[in-house]
Amino acid sequence: MRGFSISVLFVVIVTAVTVSTARPRPMPQSSFENIKVLTGMSDTDIRQAMTDWTEALGVACSYCHVTGDFASDMNPKKETARKMARMVNTINKDFLDGKAKCVLCHRGAAVPNP
Repeated sequence: MRGFSISVLFVVIVTAVTVSTARPRPMPQSSFENIKVLTGMSDTDIRQAMTDWTEALGVACSYCHVTGDFASDMNPKKETARKMARMVNTINKDFLDGKAKCVLCHRGAAVPNP
């Protein structure tokens, strides 16, 4: 019985040490301002998403952003892009398991051709 008690004590100690030293991974922080949809992403990941979007729509950054002030919401197309990103996120979450991308409908055109 003594061997069992020492084994149980050992497991309890190892578990306690593991739990007390395990730390949740920090969320990536972006230095970009006014991020509303691409939250929890690193600057590198946000830049990649923006690159993917410009290629999928065949546009330049200024299509959605105010030149020289990327944080500005003055261009209404920026809010449209946010809505579209939310839509794609929902489609991926509920239906396509991450397979939906902007290019699926846009195919290099700013306005998808039905």
